[in-house]
Amino acid sequence: MERTRASTLVVLAVIGLTLTLLVLRLLERAGTIVPAAPIAIVLLAAFAVVVLALGWRVRSFVAGRTSMDAVAASRVAALAMSSSYVGALAVGVGLGQTVAVVGRLGAPAARADALVGGGTAAAALACVVVGLVVQHWCRVPKDDGSGKPPGGVAG
Repeated sequence: MERTRASTLVVLAVIGLTLTLLVLRLLERAGTIVPAAPIAIVLLAAFAVVVLALGWRVRSFVAGRTSMDAVAASRVAALAMSSSYVGALAVGVGLGQTVAVVGRLGAPAARADALVGGGTAAAALACVVVGLVVQHWCRVPKDDGSGKPPGGVAG
């Protein structure tokens, strides 16, 4: 599996930011104000915790401390890549929510939306970081010539 590229993550964040700003500005012109959803912070943080826990198990498998199905480990690697992609897109969305209300920070609702947007961006950044770390943990070590697969003994 190819490693996640920083350029891909930046592009996804810019797409999230641009689309969020565009949609929020269009809705604002139409007279509709959409409040930021605080549940996004909780969901993104929970996703980061789950990916981290699964990645820790793969790390133990690669180090030979636990047994695990290699297919399951590759699925965790794919989930980690997804975590970094979703996190990057959500970073853009959270920043977009914050930037959309920055001119109205005198209003309590705008301040609340800015806080939720910033919290969303922070939780999303945690998804990106966790995804990248777990991808690193999921790398198969170079063959040491012993004939033993990682995480177990040769049969």
